[in-house]
Amino acid sequence: MFGALKAIGYGLNDFRLKGYTYIWANIAFVILSLPLVTMPAASAALFRVSHHAQTEPTEAGLEMFWEAFKASLRIDVLLWGVVNLLFAVVNFTNLAVYTSAIDPLIVILRTIWTIATIVWLGGLLYTWPLYYEMAEPSLIVAMRNALVMVLQNPFFTATIIICVYVLTFLSFIFVAAWALVTFAAIAAVATAAVLEHLRLYRSVR
Repeated sequence: MFGALKAIGYGLNDFRLKGYTYIWANIAFVILSLPLVTMPAASAALFRVSHHAQTEPTEAGLEMFWEAFKASLRIDVLLWGVVNLLFAVVNFTNLAVYTSAIDPLIVILRTIWTIATIVWLGGLLYTWPLYYEMAEPSLIVAMRNALVMVLQNPFFTATIIICVYVLTFLSFIFVAAWALVTFAAIAAVATAAVLEHLRLYRSVR
């Protein structure tokens, strides 16, 4: 948990120090996500800027976002988005429909759906930062590694998800945050989480 708190602090501090980079990336993400079908590519671009901002001395900007966005207009990225959307719709529908059921079987299923949601959210947050850390990027491998990272670090992941939940909750209070900071702040925290985990992993090898 300490590692997760450290990662959250690093991610939010990087957002604070490089605010304009993240804000412009957030605005670009929102605009380019409006057609919906381009949201997966926009997500990849947002995480590309976040990853570069935290790992490279050179400044990340809109040009990098645009180049990453164009490079991510691929069928595998689109399928990644579709799969995540379908999972979210099915899982959250199940949770909503059976939220008050007390049948033992439904309680067990609801527990499974809740755990699946946490695993899915963790995978969603970790996939692109892991992808950009790979010497030979592969989206499928990055998704697999994200799943492994979630399952091997449940408390770490739960702490990161709680932070994301708080950022989301605050954005509902300050609505303008969605357009300016929310998505980029989440990307910054997720990127920092992956980088911190990899740093700890490499230090013990």
